[in-house]
Order: sequence, then structure tokens, then C-alpha cells
Amino acid sequence: MFQRIKDILKKKELDPDKRDVELEKGDFLAIMIAAALTMFPVLIGIFALFGFLAWVLFGLGR
Repeated sequence: MFQRIKDILKKKELDPDKRDVELEKGDFLAIMIAAALTMFPVLIGIFALFGFLAWVLFGLGR
């Protein structure tokens, strides 16, 4: 089983058609905006969960 995982991890080569793709001028900014829009709501939810647990467990809402 672990040998199969090692074999899969070694195959990090891209398709030959996608090897020479170059980014355009605004692509990096677009990627960062997309990442932020994806990660920030999840992080806010995680922090809200921790805050709610602290409020319930330690009575910080009194």
C-alpha cells in the first residue's frame, strides 16, 4: 500500500501540452484573490467556532 502511494507521489510531471504555459500579467493577482476568497470564509468559520466553544466552556458571555 505504501509503495503505491510512493509511486503516485513520484509522478509529479505535467501533461506535455501544459508544460510551457506562461502566466499573463494579472494572473498572479487573480490567483491570490481566488485563494483569499476561498480561504477567508473558512478561517472566519474556524475562529467563530473556537470563540463559541470558549464562550460555552468558560462562561465568557456572562
